[in-house]
Amino acid sequence: MDESVLKSLIVALETIYDVASTNDARQQAQKYCEDLKRDPSGPLYGYFLAHKDNQQPDVVRHFGLSLIEETVRYRWSDSALTLQIKAQIRLNAISLAAEGTRPMLEEQAFIKEKIARLFVEVAKREWPGAWDDMDVCLRQLYYKDETGREMALLILRSLCEDVCVFDDAVAGLRKKDLRAGLAIIMSSELTLREQYPDGVKGHKDEVTLMVGEAGNDGWISRLATLLQELLPRCQSQSRAIADEKIAIATLKTLASALGWVIVRSIAAVPIVGLVCQTLLCPSEKIRLAGAECYDVLSCRNLADVEREKIIWPLFEEGGIDLISKAYLTYATEILDGEAYEFLQKTVQASVNLGEQQLCAKRSAYVPKELSKFLQLLYAMASHPSALISSTVSFFWATLLRHDTFSKDATVHKFIPSLLELYSGHLAKDYKNRYEVDPVYRHFASIDFDSVTDFRGYAEKTFSRAVDVIHLGVPVVPLDAIVWVGNKVTEALKEVFNETPNIRDSLEFQKFDGTLTLMEVTISSLRETIADKSHPQSTQVLDAMNTLLGMLIEYDNKCVPALERVVASLSSFTDMFKLNSTLLFRCLDKLFKTAEYPLLDISVREVRQLRGKAATTLVKVGRAIPDTLYPIYGEIDAAVQNMVQRNAIFQGEKRTLQSFLLVIGFNSERPLDRKAIFEKAVVPMVADLQSPDMQAALSDPEHFMGFIGATELSQALTQSLQVDQVEGLKSVVTQRRARLSGDIESIHVFMKETINVKDPQCLELWALHLGALLPSVFSTIRCLNALCDEKLWSSLSPDMGRVLTMSAEEKEMMVTGKAPTNAPGPRAPLTVAKLVSDLRIWLSVLRDQSYRVLAQASLLGSAFYSIPSLPAVLEQSLFENVDYLSNRQLRLLINHAVQPIVVNCPEPFMDSMLSHLLKVLFPYLDQRLIKDWKLASDQGLVMDEKDDPEDLDVTDEIVKEVMLRDLTYYVAGFVFSIFDYGKPTPVKPAVMPQQTQIKDIAPLALFILSQDAIAHSVISLICHLMTFKDTKACLRSTDAALCVLTALIQNYPGSAAVLSMFTTMVLQAAMEAIHDPYHQEGQEKLIRLITEVYVDVRALEESPKSVFQRALGADTSRLEDFERELSTTTNKSKKHALVRNFLQGIIGVAKSEWFKQKDQGEKAASTRTIAGKYERPSRSVLDSKEDEDIGEGLANMFDE
Repeated sequence: MDESVLKSLIVALETIYDVASTNDARQQAQKYCEDLKRDPSGPLYGYFLAHKDNQQPDVVRHFGLSLIEETVRYRWSDSALTLQIKAQIRLNAISLAAEGTRPMLEEQAFIKEKIARLFVEVAKREWPGAWDDMDVCLRQLYYKDETGREMALLILRSLCEDVCVFDDAVAGLRKKDLRAGLAIIMSSELTLREQYPDGVKGHKDEVTLMVGEAGNDGWISRLATLLQELLPRCQSQSRAIADEKIAIATLKTLASALGWVIVRSIAAVPIVGLVCQTLLCPSEKIRLAGAECYDVLSCRNLADVEREKIIWPLFEEGGIDLISKAYLTYATEILDGEAYEFLQKTVQASVNLGEQQLCAKRSAYVPKELSKFLQLLYAMASHPSALISSTVSFFWATLLRHDTFSKDATVHKFIPSLLELYSGHLAKDYKNRYEVDPVYRHFASIDFDSVTDFRGYAEKTFSRAVDVIHLGVPVVPLDAIVWVGNKVTEALKEVFNETPNIRDSLEFQKFDGTLTLMEVTISSLRETIADKSHPQSTQVLDAMNTLLGMLIEYDNKCVPALERVVASLSSFTDMFKLNSTLLFRCLDKLFKTAEYPLLDISVREVRQLRGKAATTLVKVGRAIPDTLYPIYGEIDAAVQNMVQRNAIFQGEKRTLQSFLLVIGFNSERPLDRKAIFEKAVVPMVADLQSPDMQAALSDPEHFMGFIGATELSQALTQSLQVDQVEGLKSVVTQRRARLSGDIESIHVFMKETINVKDPQCLELWALHLGALLPSVFSTIRCLNALCDEKLWSSLSPDMGRVLTMSAEEKEMMVTGKAPTNAPGPRAPLTVAKLVSDLRIWLSVLRDQSYRVLAQASLLGSAFYSIPSLPAVLEQSLFENVDYLSNRQLRLLINHAVQPIVVNCPEPFMDSMLSHLLKVLFPYLDQRLIKDWKLASDQGLVMDEKDDPEDLDVTDEIVKEVMLRDLTYYVAGFVFSIFDYGKPTPVKPAVMPQQTQIKDIAPLALFILSQDAIAHSVISLICHLMTFKDTKACLRSTDAALCVLTALIQNYPGSAAVLSMFTTMVLQAAMEAIHDPYHQEGQEKLIRLITEVYVDVRALEESPKSVFQRALGADTSRLEDFERELSTTTNKSKKHALVRNFLQGIIGVAKSEWFKQKDQGEKAASTRTIAGKYERPSRSVLDSKEDEDIGEGLANMFDE
């Protein structure tokens, strides 16, 4: 060992950590340290620096450990690393663990963790096999002293996590051997003999030796004994710090093992009871670690016979009493920190215990202590934390669905209390509660990172409450409907104060919640009232009629309250099928409300009420068309009478016409659909074809005159009186209402009548498409042309506001909050207000026009066979696309282009899409590249993790939000093209190497068969992955995975495109994963790289070429990797090899690699309280240093 090198290294480290060092000096020192990591003598220097006896500063010791770890993790397979060198490194790791640290209470945690990490990295590569006495070393360390005991526990825990918990790349290569080795050392010799009488497990062709060391008790027994010793000593506030630390380490090690060790090992010792006892320990940290063990046990996937050994005793032997006492001790306190984390984890574990174990499928076990457990879960559901109470709702829903417990009398006793509890969540009063309830606000501020997150979760809580109520009501149907009836009776007596924003008041929210409860209850009783054999069917039906009668008679002067009651009437449609006694009165109520007299004081509210009544009629018509069939003539007459009397506006007229349409098109009775259809649709089509309308749509200049832009411009230069402004409004809005009314009506009628499974519906629309679509295309072309500022240059400068977003629109775009319109007298009308109205009108008309095209695309050949359709589409949609803002372009893609492309029938793809997509994909690609470059040059101002409501609504923020939205929706558009359906089983004889294939859409196959289109869309996908937008990155990565599947399944026909795809996607994914911005997407990007390499490398050389260019001159590692990959037949092992190899060529912080997914994302339905205490991530024993990320991969592939 060269002393001069040691001195130079220490000087370099001092330079790096000295705040007074210059950048050049620090970079040179960093380079020296990095070079030493690659030096063959690095581990030797590392051992000297790390050992406590050499008296180095902790940062130097930590770097010394990094020198050894670098060799172990990244160069262990190098041919230059001989068996002797490996043996020496292994001995050094043992030495450091046994005698290289200071006493337990003096040593820094990051040093201990780094040594444990090093030990584990060696073990994963050498044990079992080359290092057979590893467990002996651990036991010697464990029994040495308290310092050694803590180190042994750290090592064992880390090894268990890497092998059995985390998706560790190295462990994945030897998973079978490592898992078997761990199973053996964790269990006693006796347990292993009982579990494996023959000493082996597996099938005849592949067996694993499962024989324990003679006399070995196993680590589970050892840890249980240790807990039994420590817990009594940790019950007082004066407990020894060393005892507490060892107890915590023991529990954390258990948590890493209880999810997979042999169940007999757990059952053989009092682990379950000890875990329950830890929940009552005075130490917060011990309680928290114990709760983690409780959760691991609760989540474990067990067979019924295994539950009998370790779960049912928890119910039968006092475990529930201990858990209840632990929870209730702290449930009423205002907690934070680890005390609150313990409460959350206890709730999470209890919910998982109920869902995963008690309510396991086909389990018929009903514990004697069921009532105690349900009382505990009810108490948890009543907690003031929205997060906790909502999490518990999952359990109650699962319980009420379970075959056994849904019929259990003990469960039934809790239903009334549950209904009362969860009905309180239906009021959606979380905003008011947040403001007035300090306890509720306290927990919300801890549970959620932002107000937006809190509100989003509160909305989810509402749906979960609905689920519980929906399941509980049918169990006690009569009691439930009577209880609800009483609540509604009291709610209808409510007298509302005439205040602005009455809908936001606590009184109205409770009123709304009560009616929601009624609606949920009635929908839950559908089967009950239809079942004539049910003993309470008639009584429930009578109670519903009584309830409906009260609602029909309701005539409160509060318009929003009346609107809410009117909306609730559609919930009685199932009752009308069985008992239509009140149907006429209900329809009469709705018709009268649809022409409710306008009140000057609340015109907006009344218009909203009338619209709600009309849409409720549509819902009723859609639900019971056959019930309404006998009175269709009277309904039609009533609608026509209202139209002739001018009693309703255009919007209500359109909705009532939809009411007639849904009856005609949904009824199975012989109504004349064609007559009904033409009565509604033909007038709209004829109006669009009228000469004055055609003239208005002939070019942008005429269109501007038609919509009143010229008149408004002139009015802006004049001083008009209010009555003159009103007159101007009447003139211009009447013209505009014709066009927008026709387009919106067509869209509504299409949405209500187009049924791809009904040929008659398609034929009716096909007859009118030729007359209808030219007007729609002309409207879109004019609307897009109006986005050109030059067209407005001759008008008043104030007319430019038509092209800009209002402050309210900007706020809504950024924060997601819609502006509130306070009821009351209208402000005096101004010309400026008319200009603002024009901007809104143009936006709505554009959206409705796009949606008409989207609906037309559902007509199949009737739409796609229109002569010259591709040319007309491209002209109307894209002639003026450069003038569209990113927001407008996003709407165009999402609402028009995507459905037109995705719905295109296979026979029309070539004629319809070939030219369109050759132009579209490159345009989107280049536009996004240009806009993202501009945004980056100017400096991105948003952090995607920021709460939108906390952002300042500046022009820069708005511009960036629009760019991010466009980017994400383009990624979604591409994904929708390549997304495949469910796997389709095929016979093994057809594809011997796989049992199923993906159902690739014809559209995806068409695009990938066209070289130019395929190249452009793959280029677009690759750029979407690298833009600094997490959502777009994740979605485009999904698209790339779908493309890979399609190309592999169609190989060798896809060979040319596959080679291009592989090169481009690997480069883009490696660039993205190198960018710290894409930290959240690393896991999915790693999966993409791995799957591309494994699937494509078996067919061609392109993946190897990309890796070679990334590695540069270091070809030996690649050849070794390729050699090992070629000899591996197991696909999972191939994936592990690639993931392990990636660590050496992608410059991201090592601690961020291969982290386990959060429990909530797993396929298993375990409940996790998001963002709170979890099992430690892999980085808990990783380096705490700030590792140099490097310069990036953007230029790595340049020649």
